[in-house]
Amino acid sequence: MDAFVTAVKTVRQTPGVDAEPSLSPIQTRKAKPVRDVEEGKVTRALPGAGTLSPTATVNDAVSPEDALRILRSQPDTETLLATLRKLASPNVFPAFHLAAPGTLQAQILSSIASHIVPAFWPILHGDEKVVVVRCMRNITGINALLAKLHTVSGPAVKGNRAEFAEQRGIFISVTNEVFSGNTLLLDLLVELNGAVKDKTRRNLAQKELIGLLGSGKVISSVARAEDAARDANQGGRQSASWLAVGSEYNKWLGCNIATLFRSNHDLLIESYEEISATGGQLIVRGLSMGYQSHLIKGLVFENVSRRDDGIEELIEHIPQYAKKQFLEQTLRWLSQICQSSEMAEYTGEVVPSLAALLKALSKHDPAICGQHIRAICGDLVLIVGLSYSVRRACIAVLSDVAPDELQSLFETTMTTFSDRVFIDHSPVLQQESIAQTLLLTAGYLHRANPVAVLMIARSSGHMQGTSNRLDASGQRARWLGMVVATAISGLVDRDGSRMNFGVDEMKTEEASWYLRLVKVEDRVGTLSDFQVMLVRRERDLEAAQNRPPSLAKPPHQLAGKPVFGPPRPPTPAQTEVIGEKVTEILDDISDEEDGDLKPYAKPDSDAEDSDEDATLVNRNKARPPVYVRDLMSMLRDDKAPDRFELGMKHAAPLIRRKANFGREVKDHAEEMMGLLCNLQDPFDTDQFEKLKLQAMIAILLSDVDEMGPWLSRHAFVEGYSIAQRCIMLSALGLGGREMAGFKNEDELNPALPNTEFPTKRLPAHFHATYSNASVSSVKALDSASKKIEKQLIQPLALQAADHSTAHLNAVKVRTFSSRTAVERTKRKLAPNLLAKTFGRSFFFPLTNRYQQELAAYGSRSVFAIAPVVLVTFLKTLALLFHASGPATLGLPELTAEFWDLLLSLRVQAGSNVAILEVVLFAALTVLDVNTADQKRSLAQEESKRMVEMQQWVQVVFERAGGGELISGGSQEEAKIRTLAAGVLVKIGEMVEQYQKAMFGSVER
Repeated sequence: MDAFVTAVKTVRQTPGVDAEPSLSPIQTRKAKPVRDVEEGKVTRALPGAGTLSPTATVNDAVSPEDALRILRSQPDTETLLATLRKLASPNVFPAFHLAAPGTLQAQILSSIASHIVPAFWPILHGDEKVVVVRCMRNITGINALLAKLHTVSGPAVKGNRAEFAEQRGIFISVTNEVFSGNTLLLDLLVELNGAVKDKTRRNLAQKELIGLLGSGKVISSVARAEDAARDANQGGRQSASWLAVGSEYNKWLGCNIATLFRSNHDLLIESYEEISATGGQLIVRGLSMGYQSHLIKGLVFENVSRRDDGIEELIEHIPQYAKKQFLEQTLRWLSQICQSSEMAEYTGEVVPSLAALLKALSKHDPAICGQHIRAICGDLVLIVGLSYSVRRACIAVLSDVAPDELQSLFETTMTTFSDRVFIDHSPVLQQESIAQTLLLTAGYLHRANPVAVLMIARSSGHMQGTSNRLDASGQRARWLGMVVATAISGLVDRDGSRMNFGVDEMKTEEASWYLRLVKVEDRVGTLSDFQVMLVRRERDLEAAQNRPPSLAKPPHQLAGKPVFGPPRPPTPAQTEVIGEKVTEILDDISDEEDGDLKPYAKPDSDAEDSDEDATLVNRNKARPPVYVRDLMSMLRDDKAPDRFELGMKHAAPLIRRKANFGREVKDHAEEMMGLLCNLQDPFDTDQFEKLKLQAMIAILLSDVDEMGPWLSRHAFVEGYSIAQRCIMLSALGLGGREMAGFKNEDELNPALPNTEFPTKRLPAHFHATYSNASVSSVKALDSASKKIEKQLIQPLALQAADHSTAHLNAVKVRTFSSRTAVERTKRKLAPNLLAKTFGRSFFFPLTNRYQQELAAYGSRSVFAIAPVVLVTFLKTLALLFHASGPATLGLPELTAEFWDLLLSLRVQAGSNVAILEVVLFAALTVLDVNTADQKRSLAQEESKRMVEMQQWVQVVFERAGGGELISGGSQEEAKIRTLAAGVLVKIGEMVEQYQKAMFGSVER
């Protein structure tokens, strides 16, 4: 074996030093002098090897492949810089550009990011670092940097944090340099247009760029790297990157997008339109990152500062579906910088500046923008977030660019302002905003079209709205109604007939300010005014931030506690004694007189006071809930175990007690059921699942028509665990059986004490005599299915035994009871309320959602992956079907639907014994519920389904008997044979009855 092994090593000859005797050199190379490096000579890598030939030079890198080999061969600084300069130049390598996406570009940039940047970045100087940054300023380079940031800050580097600490700082620094400046986006798109001529490939690259910059990928990658550095105690060595701050990044992104809309790009019209469209798409993506105001700030600041028409072209390239959102966020940002907390301090030059910006944004599409501004000003939610100056600017722009929208806005605000529900339930701030917008719009519309204002003022809606306002319970709402009615009357009525309420509230300064709103007429300024306003606002903001905080005087204190409010007047000092100076107290009561007084008895011992430490005694005991809101609060409490346990114990009794007493339970039924469906047990409460199921059944029975479909839908909603889905289905099954009257008979549902309202209960001694309520425990659906299965199989077994002993009929003894005994022991059946609502509240919601689940997810559905969920689902349907009984509304339709569902599960039943058992049980239940007449019609109309079911059950019966179906399970095999035999017997009876009816009619 040693003959095949040869020691290989490349060594350098050094005078006076012998080579290692154990190794035989196969190649020898002289050390390269420093001047060779300075002259630009480098070694070229041999194909497939990492060594370089001594005759290669920098100029030999005549192709990108040569440059890639040089980058992978650990070059020196000069060789690296020369190669990077060639790669950064667009015309050095023909038909190659780093900005074009491709496999070779990805390999080159990955090599630079993985090997060159960590090794050379700390030793490079300013101009040399620029070369590296120029190579990485493209889509592929940015992706490579973000991938390296993810690598050096991921969970895989926790074991060697010190090794990657320096690399994290290097990659964060390189990423900052790549993203620096406001022209990165423009440079990327221009280089991409020049490098990629195919429009399809260029569009794909532009979409990738939009997804890269318009998402939180950059922010999350840099922030994750900074967090990793902070966890490794390396955070103090470097300053925080602005790329990890969402507000700063979005402001930078807005500035970069704004540079795309310059008019001096010297680009072709087609290229400019393509770049501008990319900018519009990037604005839409940026608005979804959560820092809309900072993005709008960067866009507007950059455009306004250039003094060109970029701001007018900005909204032209935004898609139509996003223009309203852009205008809405722009108005919100303007409201932040122009907040008018006090109306008296309002300055008139702010509104023309804001109107100038809005007019510039509406220049290219005034009709659409006018509709959006009108919709925003008429929206009840958005109008509150807009400042008074912004609302004035919006209405001024509407009157200038879209005067037809003024009447629509006036009618909308008038209808809203007059609505009684809005008057009674909306906040006062919202009503004030609508009133101000209404009066401003009325003034502009009256100057443009007085007849429109007159017609609306004379309409019945305005009159009824004024009456609703005057009839309101709130003083502020009435006052706003009087102000608006007086202002509009002043516009359309003559001096002698104008409305005047003659109250003191209409003579205040605020009322005069509201009445003057109809006379406000603002002009539209220029963008220069807006720029001056922005500069002044920024200067005032910086001055406010740099102002030293004033030392506030500490509040007055009384008995060691701070007291707020106006200081109290000093208490006058008492200078002389008032009354008698000396008062003599005589003790005339002797101890003998105290003998007639009886002392109080000692209090009973308190178990809570037996603790040595009185501070540990909890005297704030939780009380049982009285209202549904209190119950929900107790169930949400994860800090106090006693409150949570008390709420669980009293949930079902409280809900049942209040189910028919008012609408408290029905109004909170969905919220409470959602709380119970997601409820977990944080304190390991005793019988938690039982109590939870009791509460869910109680809510279901409080409003079956609403909560039945609701619970059926949520049993198929994503996000719930298998246990949660099963308990929902159990609540449906057990609740439906209780509706059918099986509560006390089957002992499935809890018989809760004191569930009736106190005023409807008998006294205690009568209640104990006449009440037949028995306390029972909640059991799973398995108990119910086993009991019903026994009830269905036992008559068939007795009948089979009777047929087998027919020759002994003569000696069989039959016992007959008297009629009085039968009447005495016969229990009066409860009304079956389930039969009326089974189809619409239980069956169809469950089956429809099951079909939708299979159509949407197929084999990935939880009902296909977890057989226990499917078994619980089928048991629920079977139990409800049995409880509903023959009197079910639409029984033939329900039978056909249920039969189709069972036939569709034959394949899954063949591979799972539990599913096979429940399918047979459900089929037996369906056949048992249908009466003799219904069976005849079923055999006539559903003959195909009946034959398919009979043939399949026959196969199951035979396979179960031969041991092919279940291996090593005699009990399960016998159970399945019993169920299959029952189904076959029921189908045989159905066929026999149908044949008798058919042949009987023929004989007649």
